[in-house]
Order: sequence, then structure tokens, then C-alpha cells
Amino acid sequence: AATGSPQSAGGFSPLPARRAHSALRPPAAGRMGTEAWLGLALATVVIWGLGTLVSKPATMRLGTRRMLAFIAVFEGGAYVALFLVFRTALPASDPYGLVAGFLAALTGTLGYIFYYEGILVASVGLMGTVTAAYPAPTILLSIWLLGETLGLGQVIGILLILLCVVVLSRQPGSERAGKTSAVVFALLAFVSWGLWGYFSKVAVDSIGEGNLFGFYALSNVLVLGTFLLLTRRRPVEAPHADRGGAIGFGLLDVTFGASGVVVLTYAYAMGPASLVSAVTGSYPLVSTLAAHFLLKERFGWKDAVALALFIPGIFLIAL
Repeated sequence: AATGSPQSAGGFSPLPARRAHSALRPPAAGRMGTEAWLGLALATVVIWGLGTLVSKPATMRLGTRRMLAFIAVFEGGAYVALFLVFRTALPASDPYGLVAGFLAALTGTLGYIFYYEGILVASVGLMGTVTAAYPAPTILLSIWLLGETLGLGQVIGILLILLCVVVLSRQPGSERAGKTSAVVFALLAFVSWGLWGYFSKVAVDSIGEGNLFGFYALSNVLVLGTFLLLTRRRPVEAPHADRGGAIGFGLLDVTFGASGVVVLTYAYAMGPASLVSAVTGSYPLVSTLAAHFLLKERFGWKDAVALALFIPGIFLIAL
């Protein structure tokens, strides 16, 4: 994939900037074919599904602050390396692309904070499935700002996703899944990553993948560093701190997370955002089933109903 983009004409308005850019760069799906972006999207499904599974034991052993410190150091370092290797000249005539890169990094990092705060009080199934619905805001923003149209199937898909959220948040047999704070953190992560998906696509088409990694590195240091500074006096919340393997689980979690972001970024560069995000949103198929078989988390009929609503919903919104 090309890691840069030609300078595009136009002002700050997102629609002219995107159109001018696409006139100079071939359509994403046509550059590499469906097989390329679809393969990367499916790889992201597997990576994030396993990463969601590892997030629970990692966070329970390290706590939110230490987990985010791992991300700031190791994932941030990986993004710095990728930026240094693949960076290109920034298109000064496309300020919206620069703003989109900044907002993509900011919303993505905030999503991390909400996710790891929530994973301490929520089940893997709740956090994994609700946050995986992030393509809904991505597609809605594309319709609103880029003039895309919404079909009947997409309306039905969004309704199915919202119903999925309701079902997952109402589980009387699971105190963690029904806890208000767990649902709040899951929804905040959902919104943050929904915004991230939209801004990532705009940014990667405007400033290139390598430069976007630079924004990610900067956000990891500044945003996560600020969070760690503000919460430095918070007691360590790590219920399983006495169990072994904390560092190993933490590094594995960071590896899955960063790898998924990198692979997804290149999928966005090669394919349409609505389809790429819809495919990657299916990673709860991996995480929830793995949590049931490996972590012995309960998988009841409501979980099955939620997934049954989620799976067709996440694909319908991409039609």
C-alpha cells in the first residue's frame, strides 16, 4: 500500500477535500482488490478477538493505570518506529486531513482509557461486543458529513446493534455485566472508537498511513501520560495482582492491540471504510466464544440472542 498521498486542493470542508484527493489517487478498493482489504479486515477480527480475551487477565493483574502505561511505552514506541519508516511529506493544502489525523489519534486513545476502565468491572462479552459496534457511528458520520445515503438495510442494522447493547446490559444473573459503570464505560468506548473509525479513514486517505502512525504515537504519550499523571494517587485496582504472568499478559495484550490497529489502518487504505469497519466489528465471535471455553465465563441464552442480533446488524449497516 502507498504510505503517502498527493497534495489535494480545497479548503477545510471535508467533502471537497476528500473529493479532490480521490481524483488524484485511485479508488481504494480498486488499487489492491477486494481480497487485499478483506484479508486484512479478517486478520483484524482474529487479532482483536484474541486481544479482547487477553485484556481481562492482563488488566486484572496489572490494573488500568499499569495497563495504559504499557500501551503508552510499548505501543507508542511501535508507532514511532512505523512513523519513522513510512512517514511522508504532510499535505499542507489539506488542513482537514491534519485535523482528522489528530482527532483519530485522540478518540482512539480515549477509547483505550474507557475500555480498560470498563474491563475491570465488566465481562469480556459485554465490553467486546458493545465496543465492536463502533462501525455504527462511523457510518452515520460518513452519511452526515460526506453525503453518503442510508439504505433500509442499514437502518435495520443500526437498530439491531442498539438492541444488542440493551440485551447485553440487562443480565440479572451477572452482577458485572449489569453494573451501571460497566455499561457506561462500554458505551463511551463504543462512541470513541466509532469516531476513531471515521477520522482514521479520512486521515489515511489525506495524509497517509505512516503520518497517521505519528499522530498515534504523539497521542499515546500525551493523552495517556496526562491520564496517568491525573490518576497517580489512585489506589491500584488489580484484583488478581497476586497471580503470576502479569508482565507477559500485559505485553501480549499490547501486541494484539497495536497489531490490530496497524493491520486495520492498511485495510482502511485499501478498502471502503463502511465495509472494512463492518467486517472488523465481528471480532466478538472470537472473543466471546474464547472467553466461554478458556475463561469459563457464562454464555447464556441472552448472550446468544445478543450475538444473533449483532452479527447481521453489523453487516447490514455496510450494505
